[in-house]
Amino acid sequence: MDAYKQIREGAEALGLSLPEDEMAALAERLDMGERELEAVGDVLLHLAERKRQNKVDMYMKMSRLPLKAPKTFANFDFGRLQGADCAAIEQLPAMANLYARRNLAFIGPEGVGKTHLAQAYARECCERGMQSYYIKARELRDKLSGAVRSGSEANIINTLIRANCLVIDEIGRCVFDKACTELIFHVVDRRCEREDPNTTILTSNYGADKWGEFFTGNSTLLCTLDRLFDNATVFMVKGPSFRGAGLETYALETAPVATKAKPGMLQASK
Repeated sequence: MDAYKQIREGAEALGLSLPEDEMAALAERLDMGERELEAVGDVLLHLAERKRQNKVDMYMKMSRLPLKAPKTFANFDFGRLQGADCAAIEQLPAMANLYARRNLAFIGPEGVGKTHLAQAYARECCERGMQSYYIKARELRDKLSGAVRSGSEANIINTLIRANCLVIDEIGRCVFDKACTELIFHVVDRRCEREDPNTTILTSNYGADKWGEFFTGNSTLLCTLDRLFDNATVFMVKGPSFRGAGLETYALETAPVATKAKPGMLQASK
């Protein structure tokens, strides 16, 4: 890369403006040669990368994603998925849904990778310098209920709206009352109005036609689902659980314990 262009791009990544002609004038005044210019460019790119990584680290901490044993696209075994639509799920790392502002849903039985894929998507969003927020349905229910009691609904709503990637995991593990269902509707409605990259990701063991059992308020639920799935990609995953792949089972048997007769017992038997 041209040294002046590299310096300009490094400066821009740091939020600075240093056009080529200005840098050229500075280099001439300081009698800088090609090696010195390359060194300046390398330093600026290093600082820009450090700034980017600090931002990623901050977003990862705010995301509520597990930091230990992280779920990523790289450690998901796509080879275990079969079927005519495998190509579609293998394109998830391209993050098309995020940039197209399309929602995502992973629906299927326990252990088929729904949570892994949802967390991997949210993690990749952070790696790209955008905000993610991961929460289980039961935790969301508790946060919303607490906000209703304390009158702080705006705080949790803003948190859920702000994230570029919002993951609500395990829908069907709890029941949302009418007040909580209304708040979720407002979150979904506001997120649908956003024009920047964003997606809402849902996982559940149950199809959306069963979700009425977990949300209170039929009309509100219908409006929420209408907005969620109006522009969405839904992956229906079937088959046995992935869990237990590392399980090792050993068959053992105990040996009988030999007993010794007491001397008195031997004499008595004579």
